[in-house]
Amino acid sequence: MSEQQIQKVKVKRLAHIGLWSADVAVQTRFYRHVLGFDLLSAEPSTHQGGESDDLNVFLTLGEEHQCLGLFHDNRDAHPAPRRPSGPRSRLHHLSFELNSDAELAALAARLQQTGVELRLEPRDGDSDLGDTLWFSDPNGNRIEIFVVPDDSLSHSRVAATGKQSSLRPTGLQHIALRTNRLEEMVEFYVEELGFDISDWLLRDCAWLRCNNDHHALVLLQGQPEIDHIGYAITDRTDFFAWADHLSHHQVPILWGPGRHGAGNDLFMQFADVDGHHLEFSSEIQQYYDQMVTSPPRLWHSRLMAFNLWGSLPAWIHDDKHY
Repeated sequence: MSEQQIQKVKVKRLAHIGLWSADVAVQTRFYRHVLGFDLLSAEPSTHQGGESDDLNVFLTLGEEHQCLGLFHDNRDAHPAPRRPSGPRSRLHHLSFELNSDAELAALAARLQQTGVELRLEPRDGDSDLGDTLWFSDPNGNRIEIFVVPDDSLSHSRVAATGKQSSLRPTGLQHIALRTNRLEEMVEFYVEELGFDISDWLLRDCAWLRCNNDHHALVLLQGQPEIDHIGYAITDRTDFFAWADHLSHHQVPILWGPGRHGAGNDLFMQFADVDGHHLEFSSEIQQYYDQMVTSPPRLWHSRLMAFNLWGSLPAWIHDDKHY
């Protein structure tokens, strides 16, 4: 494998996110009945000393193989020998996709060159498809890298009962993570996984892309945790339907509708049952510069970077997070 092959490989998309949940069943009902997700599979959660009746659940949107995993939070049953101080992140892992096994090998070689500890572990949500590559970013977030099998679209969904929403997002778009090591995290995702920087709000936030979308990953200065998870919806007319739909299910809109300056997308945010902030987004800025270099834009106003329409929620003003 040539050095050029090793250096040019980059992940192509954020494929799915894993979340810890205290009540997987309730979260699953919310994502299915309110947001229209399909139930892809479920498997027993394991506790120290044996199997458990609790389930980990894997959800999908349309033809995606998987976009969300909900993991029963049994961490107290597996006390870590060196648990970091402070609150534990609710992020179970992030999963990124590559195009081919050759790219996976090239990425593994690059990570090994820079001293990243790699592990081969069962594929998230479908261990029958073999092991995938696992490692951690500088904040300790677990990362999975995989290649979609050729027959993945024929993967059978499990039978599920109960009413399902007729509305649904079109797909997973991005995740925003708070970090107390902003520059180190940006460098890791750019140098190790091939992301490009779209926009910078210096000392506060960076928007990173790995495909045509303006961002698949947002990194914000703050205590390590999930800030929000972004899903794409079709267009601006969908906002009216979703606002009415969320209201019908007594899910309050926490922020928006608005328009982000960085990304230029329309957005609104609300929360799931576990309190994760979810963002619906449409009309995100597109990049078609794979063969050229586009320097990142620099923002000097948090207000304009986050919302061109001029309002910020209380949690963004809270200095405990920024």
